[in-house]
Amino acid sequence: MAVVIPHTANQARILFHHPFISNKTSLQLRLLRQGMAGSTLPLSLPLLLLLLPVSSPQLIPRTPLRPPPVSTPETRPPLTSARSSPVSNGGDTEPPTKPPGLVSFTGGKGSYKMMAHEFLKAHNEIRKLAGEKPYVWDKKLARYARRWAEQRREQCDTTHSHGPYGENMFWGTGWDWKAKEAVQNWAKEHLYYNRTERSCLPERMCGHFTQIVWNSTARVGCARVECYHGGVIISCNYEPPGNYVGEDPFSS
Repeated sequence: MAVVIPHTANQARILFHHPFISNKTSLQLRLLRQGMAGSTLPLSLPLLLLLLPVSSPQLIPRTPLRPPPVSTPETRPPLTSARSSPVSNGGDTEPPTKPPGLVSFTGGKGSYKMMAHEFLKAHNEIRKLAGEKPYVWDKKLARYARRWAEQRREQCDTTHSHGPYGENMFWGTGWDWKAKEAVQNWAKEHLYYNRTERSCLPERMCGHFTQIVWNSTARVGCARVECYHGGVIISCNYEPPGNYVGEDPFSS
């Protein structure tokens, strides 16, 4: 299942996936101020999480033509002895309308290392603010993310792979979305995580954020692909996966 939020032609959409869940939660947090490139998280993220507003803040567009993305996360059931089959989760299927592009960061070792560095740095900046250990880059997860993202180039959507890993997905119009921008869009959901209840605020999404900061997740691998008819898909996979319903991501 997927929650589709109305959008305009020039916007981005993001999804997060956790393979073993029937319950869907999500939330969004403001990481950007006026420009995504200059955005910064609060200095004390754990403290901010305890002081979440009851009402939902108004999202600030990245630019007048590119408002913030919306998300549809999947969550996971509580830890049990059997964490098996993933729950089916359809993605948002409306493609963007821009000139076609090419797959990014596939030309050589230099560009791959640059991509890996950008994704890893963006994730670890968030984890540091949350007081969590840094991720390490995993080539296996990156290959998995790339293979799946390339399969979505025609549809240019955020349908999940339903694989054995945690998964965050991002879609945006145009072809200039960067790794840091996608990760920051996921991370801004921290405003909508209720740490006391260990869940997202009502009608909000938080699963991208909780997967990024999930305590027991240690490795990440990502890919960025430009769609045939315009738009960018960014996919990140996480191992071990997080987002178990009712569990605290900071002490799992």
